[in-house]
This record gives sequence, C-alpha cells and structure tokens, in this order.
Amino acid sequence: MEDTLIEQLKNEIRYEFSREGPPEGFPKFPDIPGGRYTDPEFFELEQKHLWPRTWLLAGRQEDLPEVDSYWVWESLRDTPVVLVRDDEMRIRAFRNESPNNAPLVPWHDESHLRTEVEFDAPGKLFRQQHFPRRTLPDGALRCQRRGWAYDTNGHLVAVPFGEQLDAIPYEDRSLTEYRCEVWDGWVFVNQDPDAMPLLEWLGPIARQMAQFQGENLRLFEKDSLVINCNWKVTVEAFQEVYHFKHIHQKDGVTSIDQRGATMGLFPHGHSRMITPVTKRAAAASGMDDPLDWRPGLGMMRSFAVRGPIPEIETVVPMVNCTSTAFSIFPNLITPVGSTGMPFLLCWPIDIDHTLFEWVTFQNDWGDDDDPAIVQMRADRLHQRTVVMEEDTRNMTPMQKSLDSPGLIGIPVSYQERRIWHCAETLDRTIGPERIPEHLRVPQLLEPYLER
Repeated sequence: MEDTLIEQLKNEIRYEFSREGPPEGFPKFPDIPGGRYTDPEFFELEQKHLWPRTWLLAGRQEDLPEVDSYWVWESLRDTPVVLVRDDEMRIRAFRNESPNNAPLVPWHDESHLRTEVEFDAPGKLFRQQHFPRRTLPDGALRCQRRGWAYDTNGHLVAVPFGEQLDAIPYEDRSLTEYRCEVWDGWVFVNQDPDAMPLLEWLGPIARQMAQFQGENLRLFEKDSLVINCNWKVTVEAFQEVYHFKHIHQKDGVTSIDQRGATMGLFPHGHSRMITPVTKRAAAASGMDDPLDWRPGLGMMRSFAVRGPIPEIETVVPMVNCTSTAFSIFPNLITPVGSTGMPFLLCWPIDIDHTLFEWVTFQNDWGDDDDPAIVQMRADRLHQRTVVMEEDTRNMTPMQKSLDSPGLIGIPVSYQERRIWHCAETLDRTIGPERIPEHLRVPQLLEPYLER
C-alpha cells in the first residue's frame, strides 16, 4: 500500500471520530427489502444470474502440483467442477459431467478428494483436513457411465466397447469448460465466458493485498459450519463493525474503536474496512495513540510474534496497528494479519441455509511436525471455535426475524454502506429489470467508489 493511501486512511479515521452525522450530501438509504433474504423468486435469480456470472474462489494452485493433477470443487451445489493441470501446466476448469450426463469424477471418490459436510447438522463445527490431491490415471478424465475418455484440454480422445468416434456428433466431443484464472496463488472460476479478466475485476483489491505475497502463503487449516440463514445474512455480518463491541468484548472491554472505522468501496462490489484500536489498546502495545502506525508496534503484532510463523516482511505497519479487512464480492471476507489471513466464505445451500468456511493461509512455517506448529494449530482451533460461535450465534435468530410477516425492511446506516454496496452490485449482476420492483435497491454509491 502506498504512503499516500496510508495518510488518506489516517485522515478518514480522524474524520470518523469527529463527525456527528453522515457527510453532507451523502444519500440516505431506504430500508433493504426483507424479501431479498426470504423470497424464493429472488433466490432463484441469484442462482441463475449471480453465481454463474462472477469470479469465485476454488482453491490454491499448489494443490495441482504437476501435469494431470486434479481436484473436485463443489462449493456451488448445482455446479460441480473438476480442475486439472493440462500438458502446459495451465489450470483448467471443466464441469464435472460428460456430454452424456454422467460425472467424470465419482461423487463419492475413494481418494477423499471431497470433504463430506453433514448439511443436516446446522451449527456444528466441522474440522476439515486438507487431503493430498490425485493425478489422473493415464492422463484422462473418464465418463463414469460409458467410459469416454477426455484429455486435459477437454477433448474426447477415446471410447471403449467398440464405439466409433466418428459415430458421435461433433458437438458432443468436448467437455464444458469454464473460465479459470489465478491471482497470487488463489484459483478462481467463472462460468461466464465473457467475464472480464480476474485481475481487472479485482482492481484495487489485488493492488492493496499484494503486500501479503499470496503466492508464498500456505494453507494452514480449514473449518466449516452450517448456519440456518440466508447466505447474505452471513456476508453482511462481516461488512460492519458495530457488532464487535457487543459480541467480541472480553470482560466488558473491546480492543478496537468502531467510532473511527473507515470504509473503502471499490468497483464490482469489493471493499475495505480499517478500524483503529482503542486508546487503551494502543497504550498497552507501545503506541503513542491509535494512529501511531510505526514498524514494530501494534496490538495485532503481538498475536504474530507469539507463534512460530514469521511475519511477512512487506506487510505495512498499519496492519498490526488496526483491524484491517477486505471483502471480495460476492462471498469472501478476509481479516488480514502480518503472518497471513483467514478467508471466510459463505456458500448458499438453499434459501435459508449457508455453508460458512474458514480457510486459513499463513506465511511459510517450515516443518508441519514442528511441536510449536502442532501446538499452534490446537490453540488456533480453540480460539477460532470461540470466535466463530460469537460471530454466528445471532445469524439464525436474524433469519427468523427476516421470516417474520411483521418485518417492514432492514435499515442501513452510513457506516454500514458496504452492505448497501453489495446489494447494489448484486442487483446490477442479476439485472435490475429481472428483479421485482419491490425487491430492488436504488443505485446510489457510484460517486463514492475508489478506483
């Protein structure tokens, strides 16, 4: 992050502390219609026009270390995808389905490529191991019904049982391929062949997160949770900071000051939130005041130096001296740190059930068997279980409120403008003309975007 942006953020925080209302001229948000979280028609519009038309995180490039490596990605329930390394070491994404409507990789793969999630157990925390990926036998994806074989370019190359390639219509000879691109080691998939390039779509997010050297990070661990709520309820819980004081305080004390939080809105629904620490937390960590962002200081740094994972040298001091988080539309939130970050992902199971994943990436720590790393994993699991319970305890009751016939709408304030930003982007992605008028939100925030 550039020094000019750091100074801009400090000035924004000073303004946030001083203001007594929203900025002059800032638009007043009408209530968000509750039906956006409960109406089956709106949910189907999302399924048809949102998820197939946006870039979605599917994994890490090191999970496909060699030609013919593959894994199955099934975070979208109706869109099973198999990702493979082709002969030129490019990562390709194909629908896990042959043209004759049979899977290429079995749904219940004995290799444990997939982690089964018990969707009938809402609220339960699932520990997920990171299983090693497999290599395609004889370099081919094979139809599980008729045995047709496809190469890693998606082309039909062999048929068994005496069938002739010439007897199969030309249009049936290739797999359905999706867009697949890599940003700093993270693999993203988009079903829309006309989608803009991933880096262009990420815009300021990619530039401002370059400090974390994503290509050098490693998957530390992965957990998931099924929550009885619409996926947007889960996403929006991390788009504001009011809840921190009431949910995460310990012994009546919280370490960050939500009054100074500043929000950055980026094109395509992405955003950033910087929240300063309290004066008490600043003093305890050696800072002269909450805006004293010098190297080697910061309450957040104490969490890094306690463990065996080295700090990332290029991370700016601000990250240790504030609570810093980025959001990637539509469903990824990452509160970053000087040794790495978790990616929080919210996937719709159905209209009122969400699969919430917590996937942690860390700077290279060396040996997995290091006793300090083993202990750190155990400690982090306990800490994360507590935090996840605090963050998600209100989500099911919130969904019940949304389901109430007495709900008029959901008020959104200036400080919650990241929520409105996501709602606007959702409507533009679906197409406002497709959305019933009583469920739309007006487009208000274009003049306030950072580019």
